[in-house]
Amino acid sequence: MELESWIKLARGYLFLGRNLLAGKVINNILDLLAFLDYRLLIILSMWHPDHSTRIKLLRKRGVRISEKAFVDLGVYIEITAPQHVVIEDYVKIGYGAVIYAHDAAVNSVADLPMRVEETRIGYNSAIGSRSLIMPGVTIGKHSGVLPGSVVTKDVPDHTVVGGVPAVKMFTSEELGLSWQADVLAHPEKYYDHPNPARAPSTPFDHIITWRESGVKVRDWMELRTGTPFDYIVDFKLRRKEKKKAGETGS
Repeated sequence: MELESWIKLARGYLFLGRNLLAGKVINNILDLLAFLDYRLLIILSMWHPDHSTRIKLLRKRGVRISEKAFVDLGVYIEITAPQHVVIEDYVKIGYGAVIYAHDAAVNSVADLPMRVEETRIGYNSAIGSRSLIMPGVTIGKHSGVLPGSVVTKDVPDHTVVGGVPAVKMFTSEELGLSWQADVLAHPEKYYDHPNPARAPSTPFDHIITWRESGVKVRDWMELRTGTPFDYIVDFKLRRKEKKKAGETGS
């Protein structure tokens, strides 16, 4: 490899090392702040840069959330009664979603009690960005909520809802088949990504057959961050291509 490529690779690892070291220092400082001030605990459970720490802080607040769930930045989860929010394994919650378990709207203007109900997000379900889940709602297993929706009623298993208020749009199986059909028609738009938040199995795995079709989608490592970290990715891709070319030549 030419000298310029080696220099870029070194810059990439320097960038990565610097950020890993800074991340550890910043994480320790933020953990201390969250311990000292409950208000900061709430804010950091939404905005802490480390995902595993966000899960830990949510659990400290009382939210009953699985360590296998994924919660994006900016997700607001019930403050008044956090122990009434249940988030099961392999749930994915998109940026800026809001989940409530209490309703104090009437209580705030009249001498009427506040209502508190358990809100549950079921196994392997996905909540789209900027969605609102109202108190007492249960999102079923393997279900989904489209971005920007307001969910006021329970969502059955294997169902995708959307809108304001949210209504059934299609089944999870129908969404999967539609997505797969687009993969087959336009593979250039898709990247094969080994998502760690993915459940190990689902009831509709049998309909996911695009790999058997032989269609070629792009490697997720082709995506770029616009930082020197890209130099490391470029190096790995070139090495991968060189190895593949060697195996083909033999």
